[in-house]
Amino acid sequence: MKHISVVILGLFLTTLFLGNIKTTQGSLLSVFDTPDLWRDRFPDPFRILEQIPSGLERDQSITLSPARVDWKETPEEHVISLDVPGMKKEEVKIEVEDNRVVRVSGERKREEEKEGDHWHRVERSYGKFWRQFRMPDNVDLDSVKAKLENGVLTINIKKLSSDKVKGPRVVDILAEENQAGKISSS
Repeated sequence: MKHISVVILGLFLTTLFLGNIKTTQGSLLSVFDTPDLWRDRFPDPFRILEQIPSGLERDQSITLSPARVDWKETPEEHVISLDVPGMKKEEVKIEVEDNRVVRVSGERKREEEKEGDHWHRVERSYGKFWRQFRMPDNVDLDSVKAKLENGVLTINIKKLSSDKVKGPRVVDILAEENQAGKISSS
């Protein structure tokens, strides 16, 4: 019985790790060199926590609708693009927090049902969405600019020059007078 369980577990793990291999990738060994495979299978739990709305009410009528995101870094800036089709700029909110978090939120309202309407399909998503991004130290959070064009919200954040990037502040540790005397007399 144990042998069958081990075989089933082995098949499950093989399917889990190798289930999405495309034949264009070549040998199976190249799968283990692909960082995206590991990132897709084992997401960073802290990244996930960054994307969960912290102040969201526990209301069953709220539906979270994820906005698809692309984030790229160029030599001059960070560019975040979100798909928000059919939304107006008044329906989207961008906030910059002190801890280098850029939060984008909004709500797509459901179309009102009128008397006599007969819906054949309802596939478009609606509801609130909320995405947040912890920016690296090299961004100038005072330079955030955004534009909404053809259903794509593009946020541009300029990078700081390397001499203006603030690293962590180092704190001096003071020794007690009694301990300092004891250490030097030993």
